[in-house]
Amino acid sequence: MGRFGEHAAWFTFTSDRFDHSSELPPDTNAGNRFYGRDVASFLTEGLSKRGLEASFIDEDWGWQAHARRPDGSILEISIYHNPDEDPAAENDWALMVRSLRKERRLGISRYRETEVDADAVADLKSVFGEAGIALRRTTSR
Repeated sequence: MGRFGEHAAWFTFTSDRFDHSSELPPDTNAGNRFYGRDVASFLTEGLSKRGLEASFIDEDWGWQAHARRPDGSILEISIYHNPDEDPAAENDWALMVRSLRKERRLGISRYRETEVDADAVADLKSVFGEAGIALRRTTSR
C-alpha cells in the first residue's frame, strides 16, 4: 500500500471571490472553524454541471469535495485557505486532489489511490476557468 497522497496533484489559485474573513459558525469543522465551504460548494456545483455526482463535507481540518466519475473512480479534493499563513496572501488557496479507485483484495473492498489523469485536471481547470480563476498546478503545497 502506497503512502497517503503519493499520487496527489496539487493546485493553487488566487481569488477574492471566496470568504476568508467572516465569523465562522462554531459547529463546523469539529469546532476548528476553517474557511473554504464556499469553495467546496463552488467545486461541487461546477463538477455536477459536468455530469459528475459531487458533494462536500466538513472535516476537522477543513473542507473536502468528492466527485464520482463515469469510470467509477472518485476525485477527492481537499481545500486549504492561505496554506502558508501569509497575511499578504489572504486570497490564496490550495487544493490537494486525489483519484481513488475501488478494488477488492482477498474479499475486502478498499480505495486505492491512482494518478490524477488529464481529464480530471481538465474538468477542474474548466470549473475555475469559467469563473475567470486561473488554476495553477504545483509540485506540492
